[in-house]
Amino acid sequence: MILDTHPLFQFLGKTSFYAIRIDGEGRLLHAGHGPILATSSDSASSAPMTGGYFVREWAGNSLELPGFGDLSNDEVALKISFAKGGEPPVRDLRLRYAGHSLAGDARSGSDPDHGLPTRVRSPRQTLKVELFDALFDFRVTVCYRFTPEHDIIERWLEMKNFGSSVATVEQCFWGALPAGHGTWELTHLDGFWATETHINREILRFGTKSIESRTIHTGALHNPAFFLNRTNRAGFDFGEVWFGALAFSGNWKMSFHARHDLFLRAFAGYNPYDCEFSLSPGASHSTPAFLFGLSVDGWNGASRRLHGFQRDRILPFVGDRPVVYNSWEATSFGVTETNQKNLAAIAASLGVEVFVLDDGWFSSRRNAEAGLGDWWVSKDAFPDGLAPLVEEVERLGMKFGIWIEPEMVNPDSELYRAHPEWVLHYPGRPRTEMRGQLILDFGRQEVVDYLYGTISELLRTHRIYYIKWDMNRTASEAGSVVGKEIWFRHCEGVYRLLDRLRREFPLVSFQGCSAGGSRVDAGMMARVDEFWTSDNTDALCRVAIQEGFNYAYAPRAMSCWVTDERNDQTGRVSSLALRFDVAMRGALGIGTNLLHLSEKEKEEYRERVAFYKTIRHLVQNGDCYRLAELAEHQASVWQFVAGDASEAVVSFVVASHRTAQVLPACPLKGLDAGAVYTAKDYRGETFFQATGRELMTLGVGVRFPQDGPILIDIGFSRTLHL
Repeated sequence: MILDTHPLFQFLGKTSFYAIRIDGEGRLLHAGHGPILATSSDSASSAPMTGGYFVREWAGNSLELPGFGDLSNDEVALKISFAKGGEPPVRDLRLRYAGHSLAGDARSGSDPDHGLPTRVRSPRQTLKVELFDALFDFRVTVCYRFTPEHDIIERWLEMKNFGSSVATVEQCFWGALPAGHGTWELTHLDGFWATETHINREILRFGTKSIESRTIHTGALHNPAFFLNRTNRAGFDFGEVWFGALAFSGNWKMSFHARHDLFLRAFAGYNPYDCEFSLSPGASHSTPAFLFGLSVDGWNGASRRLHGFQRDRILPFVGDRPVVYNSWEATSFGVTETNQKNLAAIAASLGVEVFVLDDGWFSSRRNAEAGLGDWWVSKDAFPDGLAPLVEEVERLGMKFGIWIEPEMVNPDSELYRAHPEWVLHYPGRPRTEMRGQLILDFGRQEVVDYLYGTISELLRTHRIYYIKWDMNRTASEAGSVVGKEIWFRHCEGVYRLLDRLRREFPLVSFQGCSAGGSRVDAGMMARVDEFWTSDNTDALCRVAIQEGFNYAYAPRAMSCWVTDERNDQTGRVSSLALRFDVAMRGALGIGTNLLHLSEKEKEEYRERVAFYKTIRHLVQNGDCYRLAELAEHQASVWQFVAGDASEAVVSFVVASHRTAQVLPACPLKGLDAGAVYTAKDYRGETFFQATGRELMTLGVGVRFPQDGPILIDIGFSRTLHL
């Protein structure tokens, strides 16, 4: 609900409020953000009682959209230079209130255009507050789209140059979230290839802390999501946690600016590193969205709000995610019709629902150095084309999927030989290759059109249900026909291409992959059905990666594989129970070389795949609680609960166990206190019965196997279905 009591605007959610106001000089100010402490049933229709704060007096840091110039010398959201004839540019932005409106169909610059439904499609209100710089007739509309049931606001900027001067946007943070006064703790997700989304928690001191991506995709070094709480005043399930995330997959930056008086503000948007764009007279620009909110029940509460919002409003909704088999680790580039059919036969017998043919199926692609860009079937690998394999996969009762990497090109390809100018490069400078690849210039519309033509022809010619969309390198020599705009124009081109393909082929499912989890964000999430979380499929490594992923992103969007007993990346040997239990925390996939499995192993795969199918509605759509994390207990315990509390799944993984160490029992969450629950394992064996009250107070303990010690590098896991 939005209350318009001009000059004060209040967004009242289920548990929190956000307020802005217009002051006497027409400036848009932040008024407050905090929990609602309801005192009566009609409290939502009056000014909220709050445990947060209200900003009473104007200061530069209370501007909702601080601009460079005027009275502020703190960090700014917008820095714009106006050309004025032969005079020096004016680098001073003074935005004042021009009006406001409520819209029911507003769209941000990152909203998808594919037309696929989300799970919830009811209309939402968007408050649009129009500001203008009178000297140059430059308009900025600050948009707030509100989803009260999740306590989340999406904010973006719509800019239009009505004047006669060129406006050059040198810095553009469309998110500017005041968190208030205090000593703050920041939680964010860091990593690298094969170690993505690790949890990093640190104290913010006076000054500025920044996380960013300086490339054309989201990146693995940092993820564009954050969580803020006052130091030592929040935990898993208690305390106020402010959170935010970007719906954007290009160059981005988040800065956390703490003043001397301990007032903290978070800025988020385009990374100004080497990036700017100009708006000529009459031109406009709409930014992607920054989504933010407040949890009153700790980090778990923040995650559940994000998960629910993503499931309801961002992810395309096409039912439960299927069990997928991918052939990469089994055959690498050595794919043939015969070995893929042999793998498909075993996969189908295990209960797999989608068979995905990975790299090596097209053009001259028999290694990583050739063929990218030429998206037609290799006669060497498939002399009779893909049709015989597709037909066999379907005969076995599965659907067929395929791997592509559209944004890349090998110099050894027909496409590059025909169009060497189509790659990012600076004329006269070397073109640095990574994995034998160069990046196509998505600032060129003809590049996007070419890729649409070749990929759409592939989809029209073959019955392909699933696309694994990869992107395996960062940018270098980022010269483009669109200049410094390439840092976000590449992302826009990828979005347009995906939207167009999904609009034409609505039954095709897409997995987003970027050298593992290097392009995971809310903008790409609106265009894919799941993410490849990491190229590292080692079960114990995955526990930490998946814990971080879970902080900001819904488990149904997390693709998790069971792979060989001896892991291909780390060489570690892990039990089948551990590998499956970790992989069952998201969308289950299998990447094992099935040709090497014994009959006994195949039977165990069948049992566990069948068990996953009985619980995936909970894993993919239930409320998730992290009950214990590796950093504190060297054990990870997750719980997934149905919305009506009728059933739950509890997953334990012990990464390290010392003699005489006892892992405390974990009280469960979200159950019906008066109901009696029966705990069963993947074979249906009953462990115990207990009331919801007992499970939420006494908890559930981990029972270690009695047939030997638990080694420090061997994981023990158990998944219970309540």
